[in-house]
Amino acid sequence: MIVRGIDMNEVITRLIRTSINNNRMLKFFFSPQFLFLLPAFLLITVFVIYPLILAVAYSFTDYYLLKPNDMSFVGFNNYVEIAKDKYAKQAFFNTTKYVIYIVPLQVALSLFLAILIAKKSRVNTIFRTAFFSPYILSIIVVSLLWKNILDPELGIVNLFLAKLGFAKQAFFTDPELALPTISFIILWQGISFQMLILMAALQDIPSSLYEAASIEGANAWQKFRYITVPSIKDQLVFVLIVVTTGTFKIIIEPLVLTNGGPQGSTSSILLYMFEQGSRYRQIGYSSAITVIFALVLIVIAFIQRKLVKEG
Repeated sequence: MIVRGIDMNEVITRLIRTSINNNRMLKFFFSPQFLFLLPAFLLITVFVIYPLILAVAYSFTDYYLLKPNDMSFVGFNNYVEIAKDKYAKQAFFNTTKYVIYIVPLQVALSLFLAILIAKKSRVNTIFRTAFFSPYILSIIVVSLLWKNILDPELGIVNLFLAKLGFAKQAFFTDPELALPTISFIILWQGISFQMLILMAALQDIPSSLYEAASIEGANAWQKFRYITVPSIKDQLVFVLIVVTTGTFKIIIEPLVLTNGGPQGSTSSILLYMFEQGSRYRQIGYSSAITVIFALVLIVIAFIQRKLVKEG
């Protein structure tokens, strides 16, 4: 549109550009960087932020999936019930035991294996492939594989024990053995991923540091303590946080191997939350468990980061 020889469309376009350039927020929203981030932002909003908001909202209601229209506000009743629920307490306790069994061993063994195969050679390439193979298998496949291997009657481990004159072990039906057995399976499959992360970090350490330490008379332990660990500190923190949060989120292995049994000895907090929401349709109650679980993870990650930084 032209008014008195002036192209008004051009004037409006320039005004918009000037406003965008003068406003940092608008400039960011119309920048190519934001457009590239937009798909990821939308996915995070739809699949993470929005469900989390719903979980917080539902946790204060008595939402029952089969009667959604009867939902009412109950305040903190769900959280009070969780504090009284012995099965919820057992699930939290079991999850803590999983963390105690798995996290220290997985971090330590992944670092040990990374040091063993960090040097580039044909033999180490074969070992890397062998160690990483379990990780590429699905959790369900690995669980079923070990379920057959440790079968009380036909499993190869119990057949071998019988040949040696030992009694066969009920790895998945004995309350004393079930949780440690599942912990071992999770450790066996997950250790390779952390090993690769730490191995890549070890290969970035300049060899000149070790050569200088050797000239100064440092032994292997001193090189490890004063060169290796400080050089890969950030990667160790990352591995520690990933392993800890991953262990807290255990659900598939106990679901496939024991379904939380025997006597609830292998039930995790996520499995208990899943049962409350899926089997018993108590969405409000399971949402409250979800909120508590999320807060616990946030606090633990913060504490880990704080302790490692201070250390």
